[in-house]
Amino acid sequence: MERSNSERPGPAGGARRHKTGIDGLDELLNGGLRPGALCLLTGPSMSGRGTLARGYFHQGLKEGGASMYVTTKNFTEDIVALLEEKRWMLASHAGRYVFIDAYSPQSDPSLKDSDEVKYVASVADFARLTNAIVSSMSDYLARGTDNQRLVFDSIDTILMYVSAQGVYRFLSYLRAKVKGFRASSMFMIEPELHDDRQVRTLYQLADVIIELKPEEGLIEVTQPGMPRRRGAYRVTEVGFIVVREPID
Repeated sequence: MERSNSERPGPAGGARRHKTGIDGLDELLNGGLRPGALCLLTGPSMSGRGTLARGYFHQGLKEGGASMYVTTKNFTEDIVALLEEKRWMLASHAGRYVFIDAYSPQSDPSLKDSDEVKYVASVADFARLTNAIVSSMSDYLARGTDNQRLVFDSIDTILMYVSAQGVYRFLSYLRAKVKGFRASSMFMIEPELHDDRQVRTLYQLADVIIELKPEEGLIEVTQPGMPRRRGAYRVTEVGFIVVREPID
């Protein structure tokens, strides 16, 4: 099996990183997310988290990989519309993406799975969520696609229904599965909605934390064993712009 671009050795001898498609952010990340990485994307509502995550989702398709998007608070049709607003079209990537929709069945329990959408009746049904994600990754790998990425929108929703300990166990198990597939993942969370102990517990799972601070126009990247890096960011009609800034 020919390895995808993400798995061919990079300049440093390791697997090539998964680019976010945002040049300034990829610079802060030393080239992107490592295969196997779990990234927590944090920031308040309307900070641009969704735009960044959807760009990362679409970038994987542009590179010939496969992308999965778990939505727990929006209809799949709304996510597709938001992608198209940025001209991130899906038509040319058929067969390499899937939406795992744990929101729409709340309004229509009769929805049936399709090639592009898998429905999960409840965000608290971790077994079905995990199965939908892992089975999709297995299918893509069987087709020879090992450059995979996962977006999860959002942890905030499942914390409304499940204890922080339960969410930690779910994410810990899912993290191991994602690492096994050498995929990268981006999980969104709004820390201000939860107590500090809950947030600190979940932060222990992260390989990378990307924090958006819209009031200051700053984006900060934290990775274990690396100095914290910061850039200025803004959201435009075509996506994100990030310019690296030094930290005093």
